[in-house]
Amino acid sequence: MAPKLEIGPNHDPAALGGILQEKGWLQVPDFFTPETAEYLHKIHVENQDWSLAYNDGDNYYESPIREIQAASPQHRQQLMNGIYARARTQFQYVFYQYYISQAIELGEQPGHPMHQYHEFINSDEVLDFMRTLSGESAVRKADSYASNYSPGHFLTTHDDRHASHDRVAAFVFGMTKTWDKNWGGHLAFFDDDGNITDALMPSFNTLNIFLIPQMHSVQLVSPFAGANRISYLGWLHR
Repeated sequence: MAPKLEIGPNHDPAALGGILQEKGWLQVPDFFTPETAEYLHKIHVENQDWSLAYNDGDNYYESPIREIQAASPQHRQQLMNGIYARARTQFQYVFYQYYISQAIELGEQPGHPMHQYHEFINSDEVLDFMRTLSGESAVRKADSYASNYSPGHFLTTHDDRHASHDRVAAFVFGMTKTWDKNWGGHLAFFDDDGNITDALMPSFNTLNIFLIPQMHSVQLVSPFAGANRISYLGWLHR
């Protein structure tokens, strides 16, 4: 039976919001109650409904993992070679995801365990917390994804602005239990000269949130990484 999903009781959104609004980003350890964090981790690692998300310029693709696994090794290598080649000169990403919001909107997989997470993130309790945290009372919803970065996956530098969505902030709930700093996968923030000003290592039961626009990336997960970088993420929308 699923536990009641809850934010940890000791967080002060007003005090945390002061830091976020001054600094532009914020990391909050132990964000959920331990029971909630363990349950969200469990349904994440048990999920089989992943798609490989990647782009080719302004074209965006989600290929079901079963199709990727059924393809020949040569086809998979050709796909990744094209992704890496484009990443040299343009915005590029590749990772596994389950687009929770979209699945719910389209009526796909009703009763999927991860759909509980979307309902929780859009509850009055969480949205009120996020409104105070972000300093934006007009926040009306949060969309939701689950992500799974395997070795070789990455997300190059961008600022999260969107032509048709009024995004206030981006949030990532880290679910990665075991990580080494040498494995990459850091959420990195940049100055105007391209220097990394801050880099947040994948971790467990940690909220990373930042205001938009802000230049950031997810650094390449090293080929020798001993685990996958897993999280839930989304954006707060006006």
